[in-house]
Amino acid sequence: MKKIKQTSLDAGRFSTWLRNIRKVLAFESYGMNVPCGECHACCKSSYFVHIKPEETRTLCRIPKELLFPAPLLPIGHMVLGYNEHGCCPMFVGDKCSIYRFRPVTCRSFDCRVLAASGITAKDNNLIAQHARRWKFSCPTKRDRNLLSAVQAAAMFLQRYPECLRDNLALRDEIQLAVAAIKVCDVFFNNNVTTVNLVRATHDSEIAKKVLKSYKMFEKRKRAA
Repeated sequence: MKKIKQTSLDAGRFSTWLRNIRKVLAFESYGMNVPCGECHACCKSSYFVHIKPEETRTLCRIPKELLFPAPLLPIGHMVLGYNEHGCCPMFVGDKCSIYRFRPVTCRSFDCRVLAASGITAKDNNLIAQHARRWKFSCPTKRDRNLLSAVQAAAMFLQRYPECLRDNLALRDEIQLAVAAIKVCDVFFNNNVTTVNLVRATHDSEIAKKVLKSYKMFEKRKRAA
């Protein structure tokens, strides 16, 4: 696997980015504007891409033999796999061959969630390497507190994954980071930072609030 040069990349102001990514995750009709440059790590990291049944323009442009039913999801939800090189089969000639009609999963993907959450991917794939390069700016106390809230949420979910029981939120590092983004309000409102989270004495109460926040976020998404 070819390694990425570890020069820093400007991830933008944290509060602005957080507002935008939560909007994208909630409504899914918006695309995330990620300054990828020439990076195609997400297309080459052996990821399965979820495609919803309503994404008809996408589904009709992908050969049926490349799609299979998404595990544990309702009928009609499909998954696009990857080839023997770990690349998306629609990634042809060093570019996405269906870019205008790419899945919502691809439109909303932003590897900065790993940098924001402080999560280190166990599999040192291209996305993990690229994510380490992102550096957010935090010019105000609010920016710093929001960043601490997201990282506290990620730490809590890593310690207590059972608090999001009966869902698929924590299948891998990316989804864990996304879940932390969704429930970070719990930690910001309660002023629980990455420093004092370890000393938190009411973990069961926090867990209940995390589950409630996650469910409310998902409910907004379904209503959109």
